[in-house]
Amino acid sequence: MAQEKPELSRTEWLVMNICWERGKATARQIHEQTPSERSWNYQTVKTMLDRLVAKGYLRREKLGPLCLFEPAVPRAKVVTRSIDAFWDTVLGNTLAPMFAHLAKGRKLGKDELASLKRLIEEQEREEKHERRR
Repeated sequence: MAQEKPELSRTEWLVMNICWERGKATARQIHEQTPSERSWNYQTVKTMLDRLVAKGYLRREKLGPLCLFEPAVPRAKVVTRSIDAFWDTVLGNTLAPMFAHLAKGRKLGKDELASLKRLIEEQEREEKHERRR
């Protein structure tokens, strides 16, 4: 069984989001895409990339003097794992507080509301089906 990867820090999430967006990229290209308010120097970004390789989130391919970095794990898989961990540790495996926060914190768009309604309807259908068994 594959070993769990360590959690990503906030700064690692920022770098990984750039990597997922770009696909393959050099450290210089990733550095150029980091937000200017971070004011990271090139070596800081390179160190983070090397750490992400060590953690198993990125692959590094050497091309002469350059290194190309690319995601080794799909974004959706990492997001799902992080949400599950948050749900378990912070929310105590209950979703109601999160939905309440989202509903109060900002106005949901039509598409978001429709998606949530579909999820609720699906869950209700599954529960009815389970009760019939």
